[in-house]
Amino acid sequence: MIAKMQKLTFLIYHKEYEDFLQHLRRLGVVHVETKQEGSLNSPELEEKLKLRNDLQTTEHYLSAYVDPAQKTETASPPTAVRGLAVVKDVERLKAEQEQWTVKLQNVQKDLEQMKPWGNFDFNLLNKIEEAGYRFFFYACPLKDFRPEWEEEYEAVIVNDTGTNVYFVIVSRSGQRLPLDLEQAHIPARSLSDLQREENENHTRIEDVRTQLAIIANTEMTSLHAAQQELESQIEFSEVALSGDSLAADKMLMLQGWVPEEKAQALTDFLEEGSYFYEREPVTAEDDVPILLHNNSFAKLFEPITRMYALPNYTELDPTPLFAPFFMLFFGLCMGDGGYGLIILAVCLALMKKVSPALRGILKLGAYMGGMTIVVGILTGCFFGVSLDSMEWGWLKGVKDYFVTEKNYAEDLGGYNPLMVFALAIGVVQILFGMGASVVKIAKQQGMKYAWARLSWLVAIVTLGITFGLPMLGISLGSLVYGCYALLAVCAVFIFFYNSPDKNIFVNVGLSLWDTFNMATGLLGDTLSYIRLFALGLTGGILGGVFNSLAFDLTASLPFVLKFFAVLLILLIGHSINFGLCIIASLVHPMRLTFVEFYKNEGFEGGGRAYKPFRA
Repeated sequence: MIAKMQKLTFLIYHKEYEDFLQHLRRLGVVHVETKQEGSLNSPELEEKLKLRNDLQTTEHYLSAYVDPAQKTETASPPTAVRGLAVVKDVERLKAEQEQWTVKLQNVQKDLEQMKPWGNFDFNLLNKIEEAGYRFFFYACPLKDFRPEWEEEYEAVIVNDTGTNVYFVIVSRSGQRLPLDLEQAHIPARSLSDLQREENENHTRIEDVRTQLAIIANTEMTSLHAAQQELESQIEFSEVALSGDSLAADKMLMLQGWVPEEKAQALTDFLEEGSYFYEREPVTAEDDVPILLHNNSFAKLFEPITRMYALPNYTELDPTPLFAPFFMLFFGLCMGDGGYGLIILAVCLALMKKVSPALRGILKLGAYMGGMTIVVGILTGCFFGVSLDSMEWGWLKGVKDYFVTEKNYAEDLGGYNPLMVFALAIGVVQILFGMGASVVKIAKQQGMKYAWARLSWLVAIVTLGITFGLPMLGISLGSLVYGCYALLAVCAVFIFFYNSPDKNIFVNVGLSLWDTFNMATGLLGDTLSYIRLFALGLTGGILGGVFNSLAFDLTASLPFVLKFFAVLLILLIGHSINFGLCIIASLVHPMRLTFVEFYKNEGFEGGGRAYKPFRA
């Protein structure tokens, strides 16, 4: 259900404006209409937004250094001041890390150039050059090297890599060598000096990483505290800047929304403070914030609604409408009662150990697991074992009642009962969605615009009764004439009253197109529900395959070895199957909800969430 909202306009004296906003935030019930961020011109707000970006960037950067095994809390409680200091510390350490990384890259580049020449003392080289001799360093491809250079120029080969030759020629200073080769460039430091500097840079970089890891595992809560405080300041600034100045900036006007159930607390505050305010009627043009207000069961499914879109203020909340179907669809797709036991047990075990925000998700998972167990009991499928094929004594009086093809296909003309049920539940949800669309259209536009949709719903149900019941051997007798009469009445509304504001010829033309879409759409939508049967069947078959593999492949092994081999195959196989079933059981019910049900229910969406201005 969508909570009813009241629209209010506040007119505040400029000297009381900030104090009014502080009281309004402490009250925490008003969704204030704020201007777009780009239209808010304030250097102070821009600085806060920049700082928020810095905090988010720092948190993302530190997340790579978080190690749950090393995570500790500091002696003093986390504060926003420390969180802001963390940003500066991280920026400094990042600059240091970048500096040492650049130096390391330069040293490693020199090392690569120096390695072919080996390690020698540059001081000794300089002394030789002071004595009147000069060293020429050359490198060339092996195919270009001439052996006669060794005798002619006394070339000394330093390194031969198989592809390149590195050699040195010593000559007196001032003597020009006739070799048409470019001299090799070598660093002015020895190989040992470069290696030592490389190790020092590695050590410094590692020291910086250690400091970052310490900050990441001790100060993350302070960083979050700083973000929360800054978000509160930004929200306050955005609200403060959203007021429209009136009367030469002496008065400021602000608009907001409050749920009717919380309006009395706001009214008491406004009357007590003698603030001027005005309630305005909600119009169709208003973009009313949406607050979903459902019972404890339907509330668990609200995250699924938000995954697609919130409804707008003028339509119905689809959450309680699809919630029972979604739970049933999940159970049918999982299909295995054993997997349902695992889901239920895990959710119940973790429910008291997680935050309240996650508790609702686990409670939803427990409901899903419970429904899977019910489906498993009805179909006789547990951990891939089909109970109706087991020759266990205690099953003799039970297994004939399992909803399986073996027990009921003959009564259903050879069709699998789960396939028939999947199609039947699909028809029910589609018709239910059409009924909800009738209510929505009547609510938004008036009942006269809903008659054609209602006629389609009645016509489809009547056609099912008229032609479906006789196929099942149920005679309608004289009631069949009443059905024909009802179909005739529905046809009148469908063909001549589908658009009350248009003339009869337009209505007929639109009705023909609507009839084509309805016939093809209903068929396609209904067939989509076969996936419920197919996925449940696939999961059960795959589980049975892993069971067979576990016992057939290990039949010849000794008992002890066979025990561990069977256990390993079952654990791996059923883990894979369980994971695939979980994914399919979430994705496909969502698909049926967001496509088939939403289409027939006429869901529009586009609502924005109610976000009260609070501390």
